[in-house]
Amino acid sequence: MKRNTIKPLPLFFLALFGVLWLSADARHSRGENPNKKAAQLVSQPGVLVIAHRGDSRVAPENTLPAFTSAVQAKADLVELDYHHSADGVPMVIHDGNLDRTTDAIKLWGGAKLPVASKNVAELKLLDAGTWYDAKFAGTRLPTLDESLEAIQAGSITLIERKGGDPATCIALLKQKELLDEVVVQAFDWDYLTGCHALAPKLVMAALGSKEFTAAKLDEIARTGASIVAWEDKFTDASTIAAIHARGWKAWVWTVDDPVRVTQLIQAKIDAIITNRPALTRAAVEAVKLGG
Repeated sequence: MKRNTIKPLPLFFLALFGVLWLSADARHSRGENPNKKAAQLVSQPGVLVIAHRGDSRVAPENTLPAFTSAVQAKADLVELDYHHSADGVPMVIHDGNLDRTTDAIKLWGGAKLPVASKNVAELKLLDAGTWYDAKFAGTRLPTLDESLEAIQAGSITLIERKGGDPATCIALLKQKELLDEVVVQAFDWDYLTGCHALAPKLVMAALGSKEFTAAKLDEIARTGASIVAWEDKFTDASTIAAIHARGWKAWVWTVDDPVRVTQLIQAKIDAIITNRPALTRAAVEAVKLGG
């Protein structure tokens, strides 16, 4: 998913964010459990805030520090991406090759090495933090298993499949007893159909981009997904209404501008995937307080 250009956040939102942060911390200090079952969370009223690749403007995307920061920012869900290693282990990384977010070229030489060309032990040798900031040097690519442990401690994981088969993902979720505590999404709607066949109660989101049409909704209807997450550029009130008319939830990716957040809330969006979960939360709450 592409990132949008970020505009400066008004001081009002920054002040509101501080109040919300203290309030959330107070709830945690009283021992309230932030976790909910996925279906319960998705169906509740209000607008959900979803951290895109973790808190990816605070820490390197798709790493444990980014996930920990997203949980601390009170994201309702924390999104991640995964590909399989050469030995079939789901590894959390967005790109299909290792160039952009690791030191694979420095370590092994040669560009465009696929994630699937290395086994998990080899992938664990890579530095996945220095590209972002030297203070994250030595940060490793996490497995999906490790990422679930970090995120589920205080939020709900939104698992985006980039590469891999349905059976491996479902087997891991069953092993960890998380089938009803996560959401799975994909642009590959056949993958979602496969997941639904193996786990009919799994909450799933069908990702879409470019022109939004009724025919695409007809395709999604065959997957078992109950959420449609569409590209912001092609999402408006009519898009959202068409999704709602099917009885599904309407999500949008990827939005960082609080003015756009307000527009989408007024158009009845159900969730916003964002690179800035804390600030987007403040924008959502500002709309709520403003009536």
